[in-house]
Amino acid sequence: MLPPVGPSVLQRNPNFEILYKDLCTRKLNPDGSTRDTKKQRMHDQIRRNLQLSLQTLHTTHLLISTLSDLPSKTTSLPPDLHPLIDLAIAQLSGNVPPADREVLAADTDLFLTHIPTIATALSTQLTVATSILCTIADPEDPPSISALSARAEQLRNATTLDLPSSLATAKITLANTTHTLLTQHLSLLTTSIRILEQTQHGSLARHQKSKAEVLNARATVLGLQARIHTHTHPPPPPFLAALKNFKASQGSTEKGLKDREALARRTLELYERAGEKGMRDLARRKVWILEEMGTMEGEIKGLE
Repeated sequence: MLPPVGPSVLQRNPNFEILYKDLCTRKLNPDGSTRDTKKQRMHDQIRRNLQLSLQTLHTTHLLISTLSDLPSKTTSLPPDLHPLIDLAIAQLSGNVPPADREVLAADTDLFLTHIPTIATALSTQLTVATSILCTIADPEDPPSISALSARAEQLRNATTLDLPSSLATAKITLANTTHTLLTQHLSLLTTSIRILEQTQHGSLARHQKSKAEVLNARATVLGLQARIHTHTHPPPPPFLAALKNFKASQGSTEKGLKDREALARRTLELYERAGEKGMRDLARRKVWILEEMGTMEGEIKGLE
């Protein structure tokens, strides 16, 4: 088989594409051998003769094998025919010397006399074996005995011709697909390298890193300058006095807030001790006091 060629190579070289197609279709066989019509005809004739010889050999072997198993697999044969069958098998297998065949001529004639009965039993056994072969050929839809030869020819062609051709085509497709995949992978790696060069290892990335390092150094210098200024230039006395006054005012404010918190907590404890009934009495007294205040304010306004 010729090595596969990528479609892009054929497109870039039209003359090579014509030569490649001519080699694949006219000069070479699918297996890569040189195509010679005259020799192929001779080989086809030899192949047909070989197939015919093999068919005859297998047919003879099948008949002898079936005939040897016939006495043990069928009950329709009379027992007196079993020795005759064994004798015929020995002669067909070449186990009987030519000098002894004249002695066994009477037994051979007797075997030929009962050949219809033996042939019927043999045909029955071959029919059973053929039915089994039909089931093996297609378990889901077994063909008939008459169609078994065509089905076997289909299976043989599929095994020796169709499947190798499909496999060769699949290999070429796989090689082209692999070439395309590797090309895309190369493009992806190139793009990734460019991105890494621009973002992490390139001039732009180095510039950004250097800029960040400069800013960090500047911030560190400013922090050190601020510390040095603080140690060498103490704050002025008015500023310190203002801070002390602010701290004192904060302390008094904090004390007042704590007193108010304590007063509120005591008031809350009194409310909790009074309970719900005491709170309602206080509410009614407050309402009565507010009403009295309103009455007195009205009387004062009337006097004025």
